[in-house]
Amino acid sequence: MEALVLVGGFLAFASLGYYAISKLGDFLDNNQVYIDAEYNQQEKQDCLNIATADVWSMQIGSKVLKDIKKQHPHLHCTVLMGEEPELLHALRAGNVDVVIIHSNVENNEEVRQRKVILQTQPFINEDGVKITSVHAAMQDQFVVWKNQDHRSFTMEFVERLCGQGM
Repeated sequence: MEALVLVGGFLAFASLGYYAISKLGDFLDNNQVYIDAEYNQQEKQDCLNIATADVWSMQIGSKVLKDIKKQHPHLHCTVLMGEEPELLHALRAGNVDVVIIHSNVENNEEVRQRKVILQTQPFINEDGVKITSVHAAMQDQFVVWKNQDHRSFTMEFVERLCGQGM
């Protein structure tokens, strides 16, 4: 009889332990969902995607991003190149945050823009090849971003790029 009580007690203890562990697992899984959501939201906030149609503005934009990343090492940055129409489409679709183009975007309430003058500057790529422009001159460009984008990284990039242009 004592053996039966011991086995019964052991089974009760084991089932109580199993129940407690399963509830702990549910609790941890539920908290992990919140942690993952907060991490993903933070990751979205700390990402800056720049697109340009010009290699010279890409070079200057990369320098500006490098300076910003010194102050914000957790910021993830991407610089993309393409043709102006596809860059504006990517901006409207939300795939990029800022575009640097040659054309003025006229009468568009969705976006804001600032004119910037960027000087073409020769540079040497990682293979030691010197890349230079035929015309070593200043180029008028327009920095365009969504009107409702008030993120500090976007505005900081625009301000620094426009201040760097001269």
